[in-house]
Amino acid sequence: MPHKLEWEKRGIYWKYSGDVSGKEVIAACASIYGDPRFDALNYKMVDFLDVESIQISEDELLSIAFQDKAAELTNPSIKSAIVMILGVELGEKFASYFDDSGWDVEVFADVESARQWIG
Repeated sequence: MPHKLEWEKRGIYWKYSGDVSGKEVIAACASIYGDPRFDALNYKMVDFLDVESIQISEDELLSIAFQDKAAELTNPSIKSAIVMILGVELGEKFASYFDDSGWDVEVFADVESARQWIG
C-alpha cells in the first residue's frame, strides 16, 4: 500500500516512497476503487517523487490500466495526475493507455504543476 493515502475534498492523494512494486500499486488501486467515496471523486494524484526504485512489469502495468478502466465505468470523468521523475517513461506509457478514455491522465515532474492541472 502507499506510504501515505489521503482522501481530500474532491479527490485522493497517494504517495509512495522507498521501493515500489507492481503488486503494491495493484493492491492500492483495488482498495481505493472499492471504497464508496471513489464514485464522487474529481481527481486522483499518485506521487512517486520519493521512490528509490519502481519494479512494475508489463503485465502489472496492463493490470493497473485495466483496473483504472473498470473504475472508469463508475466514475467516468476523473483527472489522474502521476507525479514522477524516476520511471517517467513508465508513467508516460501508462498514460497512453487512456488516449481513448474519459479519464484525463497526465504525468508531471512536481506536485505543484499536478495540483494546478487538476484545479
